[in-house]
This record gives sequence, structure tokens and C-alpha cells, in this order.
Amino acid sequence: MFIKKDTRKIPQILSDATTRLESPEGDKPITELSFARRAPELLASGISLILQPSFHPALENLVQLSLYDCGLNYVKEIQKNDVVLFPKLEQLDIGRNPSLVNDSLSDTFHTQFPALKEVWADDCSFGPSIPETLMQLKKLEVVRMTNNKLESVTELNNHWPMIKVLALDGNALQSAAGMGRLQHLEKLHLRQNKLTELDGVPSAENLKLTMFSLSSNLLSRLPESFVEATALKEVYLNGNQLEALPNGLSKLTELTKLNLAHNNIGQGKTPEEEDNFLPADFVERFGMPNVTSGKCDKDDSCVVLMEGNPLAENRKKRYWEEKRKAKEMEIASMEVEEEG
Repeated sequence: MFIKKDTRKIPQILSDATTRLESPEGDKPITELSFARRAPELLASGISLILQPSFHPALENLVQLSLYDCGLNYVKEIQKNDVVLFPKLEQLDIGRNPSLVNDSLSDTFHTQFPALKEVWADDCSFGPSIPETLMQLKKLEVVRMTNNKLESVTELNNHWPMIKVLALDGNALQSAAGMGRLQHLEKLHLRQNKLTELDGVPSAENLKLTMFSLSSNLLSRLPESFVEATALKEVYLNGNQLEALPNGLSKLTELTKLNLAHNNIGQGKTPEEEDNFLPADFVERFGMPNVTSGKCDKDDSCVVLMEGNPLAENRKKRYWEEKRKAKEMEIASMEVEEEG
């Protein structure tokens, strides 16, 4: 499917949207505008081009606005004034503007978005903390800030109590403290950070958390509270330094995917010990994962991926060796029958 590019310039698009409001036919207002990849138009005047007073009527009706990949250096013009510029806006995309840093936003940026529910700010340069003005957006449900320069996040439960999706992949976070208290959180993306500890994340307060991505971090163990997030369905722990798993994983009755690939599970274990790499309660509930497919033998809706772990490679070697011997015995038996 191909979407025809709007060849009009930004001022013309906003002027037409404003004129539409004045139409005697009572045309519905424009609620979605995308100015993605229009850096050449915004190079000289930046965001001011969009914020001209004559365009305010069009901005007031917007629900979605994309400024993705526009070469923005700052958006300080969006600040507290006598007019709320975006009273109905629910989704704002300022992603892929790598020059945007914390100081690119005014301290009162948040006052212009009283209804905002989603912020997309991937591939910018925000950090080392989340800009305070973004923390003041109390109605946020989705925040994407992957591939920024974040090193710490604190007290998210006090600032974003309604957050459902939080994506902070590709930063430099060393702690996830506070995220275990986000009661509405459904998906948490923390892939490719510098986490060595999870500081009680997830916990029993993450009542709705169904997906947790922690791949490519530096984790050597999981907190005991991990098993209290009983709504979890997908857990990605591949590419860490885990040597063992906590007891109580059987509480995760909704689990369908547990990716443990490329960890250190089974390192230094004897062949007998390798068969006990999963907690006994998990094996009792789900069974052992198949060596090749990862499907658990008591509940095949649950898949455990173990590729790249010492024990997995050893189990796989033994599995194929047993298959080879069984095949040889089958062939030998057939030859005996033929001779008879």
C-alpha cells in the first residue's frame, strides 16, 4: 500500500486546515497532522513556522501530531502563554531529532498539552535524566524514549501513574528503581541498557504487566519479586549473565515465552545437575523444554529458549548423540531381520 505524499508546504497545510474550520459547509476539523521528514522546511525558523498565531485554530483541534525526523534543535517556543496551543492533542511524535536534549524544551512545555497520552521521542539525545517538564505530563499512557542518553529514572510512579507502555531500550540505565510500583504498566522495554540489578522490578504491584524485555543487559540474578508479577506472558532475558533462576516461577501461569538464550545457565554443572537448571516448581507446572523447539512437555503453549547457554549446548549434544545411537540400533536391527 502506497500513501501519496502531501506536496503542500507546512504553512499551506495549516492554512487549509484553518480555512476548513471556517467553511460554511461545516467540514470536520483536521485532527491528525504529520510533518515527518520535513527538515528543509523547518531549518530556518524551526517550530516557530508551525506556531504562527493565524494557525492556532487548526492546532487547537489536533489529536495527533508528528514532527518525526524534522532536524529540530529546540522547541522552546512551545511554552506557557495566554493560549493553550494543543488542548486536545493526545499523541506527539518528536522522534529521530538527535539534536534534541533536555535544554531543548522549555520548563513549561507540558502546560501546552493537558490531554497528552503518548510521547514518542525515540532516537533523540535526552539525558542523563528524563526532562522534568515531560515528567509533569500526568496523563501519559505511552512513553517511548529508546536510543537516548538516559542514565537514571526516578519516582516514575509519582509522575506517570497511568503509564501502560514504557520503552527505554538502548540507553545507559543502571537502575530500574520505582518501576515496580507502576500499577497500570502492561509492557516494559529495557533492552540494551547497563542494568546489573532490577531493584525489585517487577513486583506484585505490576498487576497488569504482560511483557518485560531485559535482553542485552548485565544481569547475573533476578529479584525474588520477579515471580510476583503473575500476569507476565512474555519475558526476554537473553544476552545477560544469569546463572540461575528464582524459585516460584510456577506462579507465572500465563507465561507463553521465556527467552533465556545466551546466558551462563549451567556453567560448571555436571551432566546430572544440568537437568535441574529450571526450578522444580516450574518443571512441575510446565514441564521441561524440548531441546530443539523449546516447547514445555507439560504445557506446549509455553516456550523456553535456552540456546547459547552451557547446559543447553550440552543437552543438545547429548540429544543428538542419543538420536544417532538410536538410528544406528534401528539400522542394525533391520539388517539382522534381513539376514534372518
